Amino acid sequence: MQRPLIAATLLALAALGTAQAATVSVYNSLAAWQGAVSGSVQTQDFSGYAVGTDLTGVPVLPGVTLTSNLGPMEVFGADHTAMAFGPRNLGNAYYEAQYALPFLATALDIVAFESIPGNGSTGVDQGLLSFMFSDGTSQDLAISGGDGSPIFIGVVSDVAITSLRWTEPHEASGGNEETSLDNLRVAMRAPTELPLPGSLPLAMLALGAVPLARRRR
Repeated sequence: MQRPLIAATLLALAALGTAQAATVSVYNSLAAWQGAVSGSVQTQDFSGYAVGTDLTGVPVLPGVTLTSNLGPMEVFGADHTAMAFGPRNLGNAYYEAQYALPFLATALDIVAFESIPGNGSTGVDQGLLSFMFSDGTSQDLAISGGDGSPIFIGVVSDVAITSLRWTEPHEASGGNEETSLDNLRVAMRAPTELPLPGSLPLAMLALGAVPLARRRR
């Protein structure tokens, strides 16, 4: 599998809450995300699990569990990623991570998410990554696929993260892309001062953070 990170198209939905809503910053560079995190980072790359291990409900990190509406979340392939196995004809198929501890930063790789040129069955290649927070707000990001290389996404918030949900893109053939998750990262603490919304140019998206307001659920 190719390792270089590819650019991800990030689309923040407009904030519906008040101006005092908590701030979340989004990164598509591991180095930039690590630079924004204060405190130790815990990483789960699933290499310690045997292929075929059912991860559903298992604490893959302290306070972090995985589920999917497709079926069991299992360790898959030589690269040991987390993939759900079940029917591929669900239009709302998703993977979900639940956070029972007050993590303020999390990151992950979305793996094998691609559109095959000339193959109409993979013509729809945009998925939705949603982060939920303890203050009742959420952040939705539209993620575009590429050549199958891992897509890194990380967030840093001043409010505890309660869960994330990756909704797989629905193929034109009626099935779902067989994406998987890898390198799940969490950290307890973040810098006391985050960039104010709108304070960084959009050109910095590929290299750093774009602070985003969140909408209330």
